Amino acid sequence: MIDLHIHSKYSDGSNSIDEIIEIAKNKNMTALSLTDHDTTFGVAEIIEKSQKENIQVIPGIEISSVSNGHLIHVLGYNIDIKNSQLQDLLKIIGAHFNESFLEHYNWLQKNHIIDFDLDKILKYADFKQSLALSDIMKAMIENGEPYTLKDWPEFFNTKVKKYPGHRFIEDFPVHSSEAVEVIRQAGGIPVFAHPARIGKADLGEMELLLPHGLGGVEVYYPYHTEVLIQKYEKFADEHGLIKTGGTDWHGIELTTWDSEMGDYGVKSLDIINPSIH
Repeated sequence: MIDLHIHSKYSDGSNSIDEIIEIAKNKNMTALSLTDHDTTFGVAEIIEKSQKENIQVIPGIEISSVSNGHLIHVLGYNIDIKNSQLQDLLKIIGAHFNESFLEHYNWLQKNHIIDFDLDKILKYADFKQSLALSDIMKAMIENGEPYTLKDWPEFFNTKVKKYPGHRFIEDFPVHSSEAVEVIRQAGGIPVFAHPARIGKADLGEMELLLPHGLGGVEVYYPYHTEVLIQKYEKFADEHGLIKTGGTDWHGIELTTWDSEMGDYGVKSLDIINPSIH
């Protein structure tokens, strides 16, 4: 299976590039795509290191965006990671995530929910384009605090989510149509990620993106039942879209659904026609 939805430490995953390649080798994967959230920092590294293991890498990304009050993720495949419009967009998104992170952190600190120096978090995450809320716990673990990454969901739900004031979606700077268009401008194929996650708005939001260049639907995904798979296959066929899939892997500790890297995906790369790296 070719897994086209994988995250690393460069966004909100727990695996290094070396660890992802090792997992792929152990599962006899011949190809994969690194699709970190709103950053391409790990793409060149995984392409270079995968060549030595005869694993083909599709340059990818997962761009955060908003439409009609929905947080929508748009996957991009075969992107030119050096494209200036793409990188400009990622800087805008990264600044928004950093602002959101600091708002959460300051509130948690002020309300004595956490007591951990911000500098320690920044030092831990200095290799990243933007901060993720889970970096709070990752830095605490690195510092020797008595947590594991498996504690993150409870930590988030009982502590981080208490923050009442942030307008993350309302103030998000990128519309989904812009994400699709920029992926196209970077030479890539824009794919609507895990559509079932936005519920009954799924088909409507995908239809809105067709005129902007939407190229595919992530059909094969851990949360998608057979009924949903058939629904998205039909939509893709009706509109001439490619059908992709992946596990949305975040590492063994942070992947909270019942799947491992390589369990979901596609059997052939013919749908994407990738460049050989």
